[in-house]
Amino acid sequence: MPQMTNDELQEFLSTGRHIMKLGTLAPDGWPNVVPVWYNYDGETFMVAGRGKAAWVANIKNDSRVFVCIDTSDAPYARVLIKATAEIDDPAWMPTSPDRAIRYLGQEAGQRYYEEKRHVPRTLITITPQEITTWAGGGWHHRYEV
Repeated sequence: MPQMTNDELQEFLSTGRHIMKLGTLAPDGWPNVVPVWYNYDGETFMVAGRGKAAWVANIKNDSRVFVCIDTSDAPYARVLIKATAEIDDPAWMPTSPDRAIRYLGQEAGQRYYEEKRHVPRTLITITPQEITTWAGGGWHHRYEV
């Protein structure tokens, strides 16, 4: 699978309804992976979680995270990211329905936002340290004999 170009990567991460699989480390050392919605500004990712979520506590304990954003239909694409996460605001309140609309569509997203906007969330910034991408079919050249 060839790597994505920078333009392909930016488009892939900024458009569509791709779900981020966010991996954190529990205090006992076991990995914990959760699907989350995200926003991407071209450099960092923003995710929001409930303050009592185990994965939020994991980030408070260890800021190292691993991210997978991929497609499940051909032609396959995937982005793997080794990153650090920082809790920006432990009592963040959403001010816009944009993220909900991106993932649920206009009507359902607006309804979800209206129902949940009063619920505080923890706002987290994820800063990539290393990004690996693949797009299309076939094997990466490093696996060829």
